[in-house]
Amino acid sequence: MSARAWRVPPLQTGEPARLLADGIAQFDRLADDPTPVLRWYRSTVPAIVLGRGQGALTVDGDAVEVVTRFSGGGAVWLSPDVLALDVLVPTGHPWAGDRLTELFDHVGQAWLAGLTALGVPDLVRHSGPSTARRRGTTRERLLAAVCYATRGRGEIIWHDRKLVGLAQRRRRHGAMVQCGLLHRWLPQTLLAGLGADPGDAEIGHAAAGLADICADPPSGDEVIAAVSQAFADALDAGADASAS
Repeated sequence: MSARAWRVPPLQTGEPARLLADGIAQFDRLADDPTPVLRWYRSTVPAIVLGRGQGALTVDGDAVEVVTRFSGGGAVWLSPDVLALDVLVPTGHPWAGDRLTELFDHVGQAWLAGLTALGVPDLVRHSGPSTARRRGTTRERLLAAVCYATRGRGEIIWHDRKLVGLAQRRRRHGAMVQCGLLHRWLPQTLLAGLGADPGDAEIGHAAAGLADICADPPSGDEVIAAVSQAFADALDAGADASAS
């Protein structure tokens, strides 16, 4: 399968619930059309997005919409400043593998290559296990409840602060990795919604956005072009290696 088979629809914008529902619909279409997809989208309004396993959390949704995404992981603050990507691959795709970490590694490496090509400095891909402790102490459970307060396999880190978060879901016909790139890390509303201290210093320093890193951060269009190209190049390189 050629990397040029990646389908990259135009950036989609809209309300959070609609964006997440459309992502599931595109994922389900892999069963009939196994073309891998890079689906970029941006919310037009802010929302707290919970991971699939966070239904038991008590969230104050009076001030902002609360929705639940298809994949796992911790809660995120989805706003017009967050650039999101769904990576959709069918069963049998060269990146799918049998282990969850295998796909995370490929996706994270493509993000790393694309952002580095844009001049974003000092980035690394987290290659260790997840640091989230959902059954730990009260403090550890709070950190695990906030996606950008911990790190997982394949995620992109700048100076010990998370820049790109990843979450995965699989079905028989394929896998989806949902990705979020921060423009700025502003966790106050998310923390307040979770009943935590909006000024939590540790969580405030746990992540960073492009505008926190770069004096002149790349635009969303530049990120989409560079990262999509990196996905294509990475899969092409793998295909060439297999052929040789």
